[in-house]
Amino acid sequence: MNRNKLSMTLSISLICFIIGMLFALYNRYSGGETPDSNAFSERMDNLVSTISDLEQEINAYEGQIESYRQELAEIESYHQTSSVQLMQEELHMAKLRAGLTQVSGPGLRLVLEDNTLGQRESPHADPNQFIIHYEDLLSIVADLKAAGAEAIAINDQRLVTNSELRCVGNVIMVNTSRVAPPFIIQAIGNAAIMGDMVSYGRYDYLLLNHFPISMTQEEEVILPAYKGDLQFTYIHEPEEEPAEGEDDGGGGSSEDLPSLG
Repeated sequence: MNRNKLSMTLSISLICFIIGMLFALYNRYSGGETPDSNAFSERMDNLVSTISDLEQEINAYEGQIESYRQELAEIESYHQTSSVQLMQEELHMAKLRAGLTQVSGPGLRLVLEDNTLGQRESPHADPNQFIIHYEDLLSIVADLKAAGAEAIAINDQRLVTNSELRCVGNVIMVNTSRVAPPFIIQAIGNAAIMGDMVSYGRYDYLLLNHFPISMTQEEEVILPAYKGDLQFTYIHEPEEEPAEGEDDGGGGSSEDLPSLG
């Protein structure tokens, strides 16, 4: 009897112990919180909040970077456009000075013709006395240049740096093109100054010898572009010389100088 009672007491105690352990385990794993779990949960929440803040900052920085990129692209486009425009203007001015474009402006118009009337009146005289020679054209062109002419053309042949004005037999050639009277010389510049300069040169000689020539001042003279080819084979830009005082590699010294004594 006592043995049965002892066995029952032990069984009840074991059951209660097991139930207590199960209850404790249930509380721990079914939502029961401990100080350690609360600290871990708080750290996780802080980490998530920090990550969210960093993501927002990154998005803001990405927006600023995109804005800066757009501004940089606009600046580069502006500078490229400005550079291209500047280069185009420089190229246009270079062509203008080289005679490669049509130009217009105030100037002078001269018309020179052979003295056929004088030749008919003096049939036994030298016929060369009554025709316009290429030297006459050269002299008048030189007078126009000396008077500051900015552009000159003869019979629509533009004169440039490598233009040729010469005589081949009884034919006058300008820029390898044959020209014949009447010779029309047009020049852009100060018409009054050019007219004065020409009047006291070869033009005056022709006028005194009764050549049918004329000179008029024009408000607008239109000259064509040079039609030939501008090719340079031998010229090039010289190498830069060392500045004064720089070592030229010669290794010279005061001992190399001659004595003044």
